[in-house]
Amino acid sequence: MGHPARAISGVQMPPHANGVAGGYKKSNSNRAQPWPRIDAWAELRALQGKKTRMVSRKWRLKASLILVIGVVPRAFAAGYRTIGSSGCSVQMVFLPPNTSTAVFIDNYHPNYGGPGVNLDTGAPSSEAYVYDGTDDAVFGAEYNLETNSLRKLRPQSNTFCSAGTFYRDGTLVNIAGAEPDASAGVGDGFDRYRTYSPGPCDGDCTQDWNEQAKTLQARRWYPSAQTLVDGNVVVVGGSNAGGLVYNEAGINVPTYEKIYQDNRAPPAPVTLPILEFSDDENLDASKSYNLYPILHLLPNTDVANRIFTAAGTRAVVWDYDGDKEFKSLPDIPLQPRAFPSSATSVLLPLRPPDYKATVLICGGSSGDKPAPKALNDCYTINPLDDDPEWERIDDLPNGPQTMSEGILLPDGTVLILNGARKGSGGGFMADEPVLEPLIYDHSKSKGERFATQPATKIPRMYHSAAVLLSTGEVLTAGSNPAVGYSADGKVGANWPHFSNNGHDSVLEQQQGRDSSFPTEYRVEVFTPPYLDSDDKEAGRPQIAWHPNQIKYGEKFCVKATKVPDNDDDGSKLDFVLVNPGFHTHAVGMGMRLVGMEYARTSSDGDDDGGEFDVTAPRDASVMQPGVYLLFALRGGTPSGG
Repeated sequence: MGHPARAISGVQMPPHANGVAGGYKKSNSNRAQPWPRIDAWAELRALQGKKTRMVSRKWRLKASLILVIGVVPRAFAAGYRTIGSSGCSVQMVFLPPNTSTAVFIDNYHPNYGGPGVNLDTGAPSSEAYVYDGTDDAVFGAEYNLETNSLRKLRPQSNTFCSAGTFYRDGTLVNIAGAEPDASAGVGDGFDRYRTYSPGPCDGDCTQDWNEQAKTLQARRWYPSAQTLVDGNVVVVGGSNAGGLVYNEAGINVPTYEKIYQDNRAPPAPVTLPILEFSDDENLDASKSYNLYPILHLLPNTDVANRIFTAAGTRAVVWDYDGDKEFKSLPDIPLQPRAFPSSATSVLLPLRPPDYKATVLICGGSSGDKPAPKALNDCYTINPLDDDPEWERIDDLPNGPQTMSEGILLPDGTVLILNGARKGSGGGFMADEPVLEPLIYDHSKSKGERFATQPATKIPRMYHSAAVLLSTGEVLTAGSNPAVGYSADGKVGANWPHFSNNGHDSVLEQQQGRDSSFPTEYRVEVFTPPYLDSDDKEAGRPQIAWHPNQIKYGEKFCVKATKVPDNDDDGSKLDFVLVNPGFHTHAVGMGMRLVGMEYARTSSDGDDDGGEFDVTAPRDASVMQPGVYLLFALRGGTPSGG
């Protein structure tokens, strides 16, 4: 079988299931009924009459890339719609595989985001959202995308400004955190990690956070994480103390360490040179702006853990197997891009046969003091080229943007949303919210790559997040510049001054004295233009079947409908895998899209259907073993994933 992660497991598509985020149909009962849809993340379901029986999963730990699918039943106009409230402030978000849910994570503080939030005005609930039978504030929640309802989740340690990525079986590992609160039973999170199990769930999901007995070897706050080619995890960087905007040498953690799902002892942490700096360089943003470092695993025929790694203005391809530099890269032009600069960074879609890797970085903030300036420039680099160089491409068309989230869409474009046009990442460090999202299309000519989309009315500032849904839409929630709960979202009495690591900061808060960005609990869904009409919805492809197991580099059969053999409009077909990722602080950890070659093997004229031989990704450096969304596309319009 070759490399130990060569094989990839798959799943069978369920014949039907119910529910879609935000959509309801009328029925003869008084209860709102979800629109019917194929259940996202569904796996090995067998129908018995009108009931659905859940068939247990048989994970193959050496063969575990799982494919999951779903469809949405009707079109919405391109743009935003509000679908519910989040319970807690949404600092982090991910989709647990094989469920119809999103999980929200916050830091520990009072929350008023439960039932009673005014979805028109954003006014919070009059009642504190607390764990049943206690006065302890809820700081984690599961959002049901079928019913728009909440379930309280309870981490045992503080998840504040933590990292996340997935093990090979779809388990989310949430890494590090911050200070404890003994009165509420919230433990110290700096050296802890916790897991959240995937579905499928037998009925309603009931899983909660599982605090791991093992601890990290270093205390970390604001680290990043990446899934490795064997399905285990590396966590990189951070600081060993909270209460800061920019890092300092005395609390800097310039190392990385590995976490193994089987709980075997990991090697000792390894120093990563681009994260190092001295006390004399604390105010050198090109080095000290190194929190939430940017990580992208790069395809390579050695199937090695060669990861594009960037912090401050420094970038490198680092070999996380051999613990050494694989390739030096030129510095990122002009300004730092990691937190608190908080630039948007995306690994653009990987396409066969060569899976050429291109990294996009847009916006962020300058290292100016006391007032960092949001940036409007964008660059790409092909880090594995013989002589890689940063290439300046189109500037952000609507002005500078910092803290903006980049979301890979199934058609290979990038949605850039949320953030601010003034300031940087950090509490009260920004103003002038970005309300109009952008779609970036790398396939177009320079000067034509950005398209402005319909605006939201809800500012999404510091501590907001977004994630791709299986419908091909994007969920976004959160915004809490105050960090703790704030009804008015105004700056404090010491404005514009604040403390960084226990002393006066050289930076000044950039939120205006009269600006107001309250703790935001409304949840929105953005519909991209590829789903913005009934005609597009009617012509949307549907995946009817795919196999239970596939292997890297081998062909597998996919049956689909609404994929005519000869489109009059020349609409191109495509098949892609997507990892929606774990999102926080404008960083999409593990987010990835991989295209696949295909050949039509048969056609069915009755429903414009067909069968296709689709070739799986080449190896685990192209797509790590894991649980991913499978989309079929026709003319850029995706099926449900």
